[in-house]
Order: sequence, then structure tokens, then C-alpha cells
Amino acid sequence: MNLSTRLTCGLKLSSLLSIMAGVYTTQSLIGMFTLQGLPALLKSQDVSTSQIGLFYLAILPWALKFLWSPQLEKIRKKGNALNNHGYLVLFAQVAILFILAILAFTQALHELSLLFLCVFALAIFSTIADISVDGLAVDQLPQAKRRVGNVMQVGGAYLGAIFGGGLFIYLAGTVDWKSALFALMGLVVIMSLPTLKLFKCKAQQSSVKETFVPSLKNAFLNKKVRRGLGLILLCQIGTRSVLSMMMPFLYEKGISLENMGLLVAGGGALTGFIGVALSAWAMKHINAMKMLTICLCAEIILYSGFFLYSSYLIDISYLLEVLFILNAVISAAKFVALYTLMMEWSYGSQAGVDYSLFQSMDMIVTIVMAVICGLLISYLGYAAHYSLAIIASCFALYRITQPSNIRPQTLFNENTLNRQKTNQ
Repeated sequence: MNLSTRLTCGLKLSSLLSIMAGVYTTQSLIGMFTLQGLPALLKSQDVSTSQIGLFYLAILPWALKFLWSPQLEKIRKKGNALNNHGYLVLFAQVAILFILAILAFTQALHELSLLFLCVFALAIFSTIADISVDGLAVDQLPQAKRRVGNVMQVGGAYLGAIFGGGLFIYLAGTVDWKSALFALMGLVVIMSLPTLKLFKCKAQQSSVKETFVPSLKNAFLNKKVRRGLGLILLCQIGTRSVLSMMMPFLYEKGISLENMGLLVAGGGALTGFIGVALSAWAMKHINAMKMLTICLCAEIILYSGFFLYSSYLIDISYLLEVLFILNAVISAAKFVALYTLMMEWSYGSQAGVDYSLFQSMDMIVTIVMAVICGLLISYLGYAAHYSLAIIASCFALYRITQPSNIRPQTLFNENTLNRQKTNQ
């Protein structure tokens, strides 16, 4: 199947991929603005790491989006076309632009309550677009093209990181807050244009037969969903701990906002594409679970490097920059592998609900570890922070490689077999 092939809904695969890329890049623009741009700027304003950690509560809608995913799932699947998908996504994108405009024309950076509320609202509307497109992708992407779909997702995330993280930090440091936000708004407009293709699709939207009404109860009764949630919890504690406090760490180690913006955009986000490509290529030869295991091993080595650097046990020029870049590569590769598994586990009649649950678990881990690590750093320093990440990744590696347990890979294979039976 090539990129000109039409899917069951009459939408070209190339069009579906462009919609995914646009929505996921927009989601990342907002996400990296929240998770990288704001922590860096807040740290430059002498805000403590404990307060920055608490600020992560503004992304709580990402952790709770599974609560409204069944309602959105019902809306997006109504009718025989994809108009409802388009309405949901476009509504969310317009709302995001409106909130960014509020931030641009106020002194929100110095009014933390207003900033918190706006970021909270941005997260809510981002989840609406995300749930809609996640469900569409799981429904419509042929199994052979799922790696390509996940490249769009993770690749879009790193493209968004270049602008939402790197460019935003750079512009905020060299020009001003308002100009940085205007640049962000312009990019959101551009990335929203592919959404219009959803209104041109008139044929039946899915080949998956509806056997029951989408609900959270059905998701939690599903054995593969429960096991998948446990796997995400195990594997993401170390990753999310390190990423949540990376910008404050870089700033405290003497990297200015301008240089940090360049490092995030060029050294982190661009090299993240290497990780995306590497993981996509590797999974042509090994399964996603093996790729995830390799990434956990690499993380343990990298986090040990951060620990040694933060403990002043090694002092090599540009070591921090090198560690940051390598971490971007490994994190990207890991996300592709993990999200490939998540997409496979989500296949079925309520793909949007199941996939939302997996992403919510990832964000719950993000929020909880940001709060914990912010407090941990305030009291015990960065060495304790990286020690926690190393221990978490070691434990995750140990658990998923234990032959005595029900292996997550078995879950992956069982679900693949079930899908093949469904298609027959």
C-alpha cells in the first residue's frame, strides 16, 4: 500500500498522515510550551523547582481525559462521514488560538494564577483534538502502516518541540514574551489547515463493527488494557522524572535562555528525529517490546551520566550538552516503541477511549513525578533526583524481562492475533 491508497472512509492515507502530523505537532507546540518553555522562563524568574513542579498540575486534563473520551468517542463516530472529527478538532484549535491571544495581551508570566488557568484550559482543548485524532488513527491506519503513523505522532511531537520549546525559549529570551506567543499562534494556524480535509470525506468512516457503546467500564474490563496501563506506569517513571526537571537543571548549570532555546531546538528536538527514525527502522527487524527494553537499558546508562555530572564526580566540557542530546534520541526512540504498543492494544470498537486511558496514565506519571522531583530537588538536590530515575528504570527493566510473569510481549501478540481474526 502506498501513500495514495484510500482508506475505508475514502480519505487518502497521505491526507490522514498530514492530519495526524498537524494535530500532533500542534499538541506538541502547546505541550512543549508548557513542559519546556514555561519551566525555563519561570526558573529565570527565580521560581523554585518545588513551585515549578506544582505548576505541572495545570496539565491535569491530560491525566483525566479518559473521563470525557467516551462522550467524544460517541460524537466522532456519528454519521457515515468524518465531519464530526473535523468539527471537534477545529473547535479545539480555534479555542487554543484564543487562549494564546489572552496570554499574549496580558502579563500572565508575572501573574501565576492567570497563567495556570490559561495553561489548564489549553490542556483541556488539546485533549479534545487528541482524542478525536487518536481514535481516527487507530480505526483507519492499516496494520502495516502503524509504524508510519507513530512516526507522525512522535515526529510531530519533536517538530513541535523545536518551536514550542526551543524557538519559544529563544524568542522569549532575545525578544519578548508577546513575540514568542505570536510565533506560536502562527504555527498553530498553519498546522490546523490539514484538518479541513476531514470535511471532504463522505464515505463510511470505519470498517470496525460497533458491538457496544464506548465506555470506561468496557476499557477496564479489558485484560490487555489493564496490563498495558501497568506497563506504561513501570516504564515511564524514570523518563518522566528526568524530562520534567530538565529545563531547570540546564538553567541552574549555567545555560542561558538563548543558548537553551538553541540547544532544545537544534540539539534536542532535531536529534530526536534521529531517535524516531532509528526506532522505526529497528522495529522492522525486532518487535516493539524488544525496542522498549533496549531503550530502558540506554536510559539507565544516560541517567548515570547525569547523576555523575550533578554530583560533580565528573567535569568534562560540553558533557551536559552531549547527555541532553543523547537523552533526546533515546527518549524519542522509546516513545515510538511504547506508542506502537499502545496503538496495538487500543485496536477495537472503542479505540479512542482505550488509547486515551494509556495516554492519561502517561500524563499521571508526568504530573506526579514532576511534583515529587521538584520537592526532592529542593531538599536533596539533583543527585537524589537522578538516583530516583535510575532506580525506577532498573526496576522497570527487571519487571518486564522476568520470565515468571505474564510478559507484555505476549499481550502484544495476543492482540495482533485477535485483530487478524476480526479482519477475517
